[in-house]
This record gives sequence, C-alpha cells and structure tokens, in this order.
Amino acid sequence: MKKLVLLGLMVVLGSMAMGQAITVTKGAEGKNLNLEMLREGIYICSQEGMHYWLTRCEDGPESFVRSDDWQLVKVDRDLNIAGRLELPRSNRSEVVVALRDYDRISIVLVDSSDDRHMAVMKAIVQIDSMQLLGHRMDTLMSYEYGKKDRCLVWGATSPNGEYVGVLALVQYTEKKQYIARAEVYTSAMEQVWGREYAVGTMHNMVVTDRGEMVTLGEERKGGEEHFLLNVLSARAGDTYEVTVGGDPVNDIEIVNVLNRRIICLGTFAPYKSDPAERMTGGMVSMVFDIDSATLTSYTLHQFENEDVNILENKKTKKVQKEREVQMVMPLSTVATPFGGVMAVGHRHMLRYKNANGTDEINFFAQGIHLMAVDDKGEVKWIKNVRRNDMVKEADDLMYMALFADGNTVCLAKSEHPKYPGDYNIAKEAPEYELGDKGNLVLYRVSEEGEVKKAVLEQKTKHSLMKAAKAGDGKVLMLTANGNKTRMMEVDFE
Repeated sequence: MKKLVLLGLMVVLGSMAMGQAITVTKGAEGKNLNLEMLREGIYICSQEGMHYWLTRCEDGPESFVRSDDWQLVKVDRDLNIAGRLELPRSNRSEVVVALRDYDRISIVLVDSSDDRHMAVMKAIVQIDSMQLLGHRMDTLMSYEYGKKDRCLVWGATSPNGEYVGVLALVQYTEKKQYIARAEVYTSAMEQVWGREYAVGTMHNMVVTDRGEMVTLGEERKGGEEHFLLNVLSARAGDTYEVTVGGDPVNDIEIVNVLNRRIICLGTFAPYKSDPAERMTGGMVSMVFDIDSATLTSYTLHQFENEDVNILENKKTKKVQKEREVQMVMPLSTVATPFGGVMAVGHRHMLRYKNANGTDEINFFAQGIHLMAVDDKGEVKWIKNVRRNDMVKEADDLMYMALFADGNTVCLAKSEHPKYPGDYNIAKEAPEYELGDKGNLVLYRVSEEGEVKKAVLEQKTKHSLMKAAKAGDGKVLMLTANGNKTRMMEVDFE
C-alpha cells in the first residue's frame, strides 16, 4: 500500500521495496542549472547539506566568467548555487576522474584538442574555501606527436576511493610504434607509482583496491576471440593472453575485480551474421583469475524468448523463431559485492525528410535486459524491464541510472504513466515521448533475483537526467522539465 503525503516541497513515499521504506525529498524547480549542465554533471560529494557537482555548458549562468569551462558548483537541495570555482582554460578538456579526499576534491582532466599535443592536468580544490590549491592546475603527463598519430587516455578510481589510475597511450602511425604510460596516485593525487608498459590492444581499464591497474583488450582473428589482460603495478606488469573460439564479441568490458578475479561482461554476435546488420545473439561473461593466471569461466548466454520480446517490445507470449536482435548496445554496468551487472538495450535512430526538404531525427529505445554474475562467472539472475521510449532531435533525455545498494541492484528511469505500478512485463509497452507526463520509477533486484518496483513520482513532466549514489547512501537524482531543473533525494530507510 502506498501513502503519499505532501508537506511543502517534501514528498514521503512509503513503499516497501526489499523490506525497506523509500523516502523521496523533492527540491524546488528552477533555472539555476540548465539542461546541459545536468547532462554534463559529475557528482563529487555532499557535505553539511550541500552537494558538489562538476559540470559545464556553453550558455552558463551570467556569474560564470567563461561559461564553457569546467565548473565545480556547490548547490543546495533546490539547486541554488552557493559557491563555484572555474577551472581555468578547461573548455577544451575532458574529465578523466574526480573524487573527494577528506577536505579536498581531486580532479584529473585531459586536453587533446590540439592535433599534435596532449596534456593530462590535475586540479586540487579545497572544499571549504572552494579555492584551487596553489591557484593553478599542474601537468601530470604531456606528449607531442604527429598529426596522423593518435592519443588515448583512460582514468579510473578504485572502489575504496583510495587510488586514482591514469593510462595514456600514444600511437605513432607511420612508425608503427606506441608509448603507453601508467600512473597511479593516492586520492590526494600524490603519485604511488608510474611506469611505461607494453600494454598492447586495450579498450577498458580499472583500478583495484590494491592500487593495481587492470586493462582489457579484445580482437577477432581467424574465427577466434583474442583477449589481452594486463595487471600493472609498481612491482611489474603481467600480461595474459586468452584465446577462445565461438561467436564474435561485440562489446565487452571489466565490471569488477573481486577476490583477485577479473569479471567481464559484454554482448556477442551470431557467428555468420553480417557485421553491418549489427545483430546480437545474447550476453557473454568472462572471469579470469589473476593469481592462478587461468580463465575460470567463458560463457555465451543466448537470448531467450522473453528477452527478444522485451527488446523488440512484443508480448512475452509471442513465440520467436529467431533469438537475435538488431542494434543492442550496453547501457550501463555496476559492480556489486557478489560480482557485477550489465544492462543492455535496443537503440536506433530514424532520419526523416520532411515535405519542405528539412531533416528530422527521432531516437528510439526498446527494452532493457540485465544480467548479473558472480566472481565464478555463474549467473545470479537475468531480468528484463519494459521500455518503449522516443525523443526528437537529440537523445539527451534517454537516460537510465544503474547502481548498487549492497547486494541489491537498482534501476531508475522515466516511463509511460500507463505502465503497471508493479513489476509486470507481460504486455507491450505504449510508446512514450520523453518530456511528456510520465512516472519516475525505481526497480530493485535482490541478490536472489526478486524484483520490486516503486513509483517515486507520478505523472510528472520531469525527466530523469542524472543520478548518483551519495556517501551517506542516499541517491541524488537530477531531473528536467523543459528549461526548469530540480534535484531529488531518495533515501532507503
């Protein structure tokens, strides 16, 4: 039974999900932060009722000196700006990592806007004074290279928040050589170690609670999948090559390193399918044990009948002859105490030619498929969530949040107001144009696979734009209604 009590701007939703009541506190809507600032927002921390976000936008508030620079913004529950700090000349930079270290905030950015130069910069900010330490940003790495060369930078924070890892890779095209430098710092940005390594193929990187850097690379050669795993530390760099036969892997990434095991999840394509058709046959899970240097699990999980129906928005009773779906892509991953979870979904774009000759672009998303595995690669559960969303011109509003609350996995999103109030996926979902009135909902999946659904807000024009897990266990949700924005606090009691 749900009880809704209005008290000023506070809404208390008594909904027993996984045995917990959920309390929702809504801030006032306003125009202090615009839509772009919400989309770019990176949550850092909360302190004494204030929330610290790193963000930027081309058309920021008038108080911003350079509106396109990255800004550390201190806001209250109503998104009133109580303090801000502009990171100088950061308008052409991208944030690699940002985290709190006691009374400071550490930010790492990379500027590779120049075709022949890359610089990795660090900024240390005092939380109380909102001042840049030393009144400047310092350079961590800097490389010069040719116009035809390529530079890539990865960054990650360890789950315990004690370590920051940065890996820079410069590929010299004509020389057919590359340089890869890995550096690990404390949360205060004091270097722990740094070395150059031959990491080979890679596209994903994480940092462990031991201060190690783990990378993953994947290539298709001769009908086989070749995986390259590196475990880098101050002591050494260990490289492990794994070759497996079977269907081609579309996307795979590290979702957790638990009990010295690297847990990876992704998707695979049917063996004889045309790559141009972007077909997906299901999910792939892989677990590699670091200490024994062995592949302990590699499994292809083919889509079942229900999975295909959800991803194509068909009734669950429909019998599917084919178990393959076009244009399925990873949406989000989350590490859990038992292993990890990946969410995938069907996404596509349609371009129309209007009578006046102008182009119109619409974005669509159907279905969300989630798979959870443990550190042995065994499936904990597989669940599906209905989705049939559409948005015009830009896909900014097509956001869903995935996070863990202990062993419980939570998924938050906006959805059509006629969706069932409980977890019921039997019927097709009506098309929902994001930005229209809808429900803001939260799905919670227990470790055993039990699903509970809570409607956090009914028939609202606010769309979920960003969500983050705060240090006190609350979840902060940023929503937008046209040019009006708002923050909600969700507390699991």
